[in-house]
Amino acid sequence: MFRSPMIRAVLLLVAGLWLGLGAIVSTPAAAQEDWKPFTDSLNRSSRKQSEAVRPPPLPPMAGPSDRGRDAGLPPFAAPGQPGERAAGYDASAARPLPMPPPGTPLVPRDGPVERTELPPIPGSTIAAPSVGPGAVASELWRGLDPAVFELMMPAIELPPRSPAVYGLWKRLITSEPGIAVFDEAGRRFLAIRAEAMHRSGLIAEEVKLLESVGGEDPLIQALLARAKIGSGDGEAGCELARAAVVRKAALPAPLRAELMLLIGYCAAAAKNTAGAGLAVDLLREDGAEASFGMTVLEAVAAGAKPSLTLPKVVSATEYRLLELLPEFDATPVIERAAPVLLGGLATDTAGDVRLRVLAAESAARLNAIGNEQLAEAWRAPVFQPSETADPLTAKVDPALRRALLFRAAENERTPFKKTRVIRALLDDARRSGLYLHALVLMSRQVDMIQPAEEISWFAETAIEAQLAASRFDSARRWAHLASGNAGPAGGPTLQHWLALADIADPMISGPRGQSLGSVEALALRGRFSADLLHRLATVLDALDYNVPIPLWEAASRAPQPAGGHLPATGVLSQLQDAAKKGEQGRTVLLAIQSLGPNGGEGAHMIALGDSIRALRRARLDGEARRLGFEALFSGWPRGGGS
Repeated sequence: MFRSPMIRAVLLLVAGLWLGLGAIVSTPAAAQEDWKPFTDSLNRSSRKQSEAVRPPPLPPMAGPSDRGRDAGLPPFAAPGQPGERAAGYDASAARPLPMPPPGTPLVPRDGPVERTELPPIPGSTIAAPSVGPGAVASELWRGLDPAVFELMMPAIELPPRSPAVYGLWKRLITSEPGIAVFDEAGRRFLAIRAEAMHRSGLIAEEVKLLESVGGEDPLIQALLARAKIGSGDGEAGCELARAAVVRKAALPAPLRAELMLLIGYCAAAAKNTAGAGLAVDLLREDGAEASFGMTVLEAVAAGAKPSLTLPKVVSATEYRLLELLPEFDATPVIERAAPVLLGGLATDTAGDVRLRVLAAESAARLNAIGNEQLAEAWRAPVFQPSETADPLTAKVDPALRRALLFRAAENERTPFKKTRVIRALLDDARRSGLYLHALVLMSRQVDMIQPAEEISWFAETAIEAQLAASRFDSARRWAHLASGNAGPAGGPTLQHWLALADIADPMISGPRGQSLGSVEALALRGRFSADLLHRLATVLDALDYNVPIPLWEAASRAPQPAGGHLPATGVLSQLQDAAKKGEQGRTVLLAIQSLGPNGGEGAHMIALGDSIRALRRARLDGEARRLGFEALFSGWPRGGGS
């Protein structure tokens, strides 16, 4: 493009001045070429499912035992079997753990983080440190220094799939680490945190973090420009991008390429096709690899309508470029959108409502947004009176059906009708992978319904919703209602749900396990699958229950599950070490690695049990119990004892 020297010179003068490129078009790029946040995972989809390590079956379960917990032994290892793996486990099949440079300790020192006042480096234009006078680092960051944090990130799928672990991750990454940004190392660490937020879909938190630093540092400006443009604030983002591009040579190569793509977007959005084409040329001259974003930008600059094949993951910047194409249909992008893009679209109150609902549901499945943000998206569509009059039979856009049912459940005041609408929403949500999210949102509506015999059929649904939202007392009231109606005329008992409430509730002060008798009875009647039996035994053992012998025997007779995610060799030992030292942040990161891309439901029994024990030992008992609840909830027997 623009091969004529004369034309190119004119364009460099005109377009370059508008873009802010005049000072850098001939500047060599040499700074920070080692910038590789999350090393080889920079271009990896945060939703890519890593291959689960499938070791041979575990040895037979001999019964409950406390032996070896502090020594790192598996919960059901046979006598004389040392180590953290099942017999026959092939360590060579696991992914190797990334190792730090020579001299970097894997286990950081104990004690508080040093916050020595360092003078600003020459030429630094950072306006203020991220840690002000009197700022205190969060307990979650104790013992987790920047080098170890960055080292651990490549092995972590973001956002974490377990809601319990995701809550811990969000608390960690958004809390104060107690490290100032006076120097290059501090700014790099802040940029790594911003990148982690970006990949987790926490775009609002990322913007807040970067804006708290301020100043004219090109690294901060480039990251903030990406976040602003990706979230739809093109005007502010382009202003930041044009400011950062003047010092483009100070940026590492990957960020230079992202910044030039943003500059190209800004030119194209302002109808400056020459500037957009120039940005593509400069990307190529800088050695940037061909990308989907460059292809789209080149098409926009040429005014063409290309035939595009979407990549596996569409970034927020690429989406904003796609929006500039004529007759762009955003719907197909939702299935391939990065979490940060989904989060931005889900909270865009000015965009297309249907697209917002689709994005919010996809984002919720990935834990890229919270349940309240999903509720706000479901409240956004406006329905006709004919649709709201009878939401159970109304013909509505399938993409908006759950939104219609959600609105109807919130607005209905008659208990009988309300229960029917809630059940219809939950059935639809289960089919679409949003069951747990819908249960949590419906728990408030369940609170408005008084338990009564007339709606005793709804008791199990009410119990599920209240357990999902951690409203344990309400769940127990509904279970007792159902128990009072049990028998030939009243229906099945739901006492086995009390056992699950007992597992999840961190506030019980007395002995636990009184409701396990109903679970034992169901297990002996074949109501528990083999996998669920072993998961139940694993969770109970990790939570230090006195497991009834018949339950152990039933699990021992069931086929041992051979699948599930096991982490790389050494991770479980590091997990136990971090928990023993009370290093909560490192425990959280290692637990995410140990559980794998599908959380507690998809983890191997050893990884699940060790993760629960580690969280408890790191004084995160509530999250440990929630993890145990998540590992059991989806497979828990429904329909009582029938």
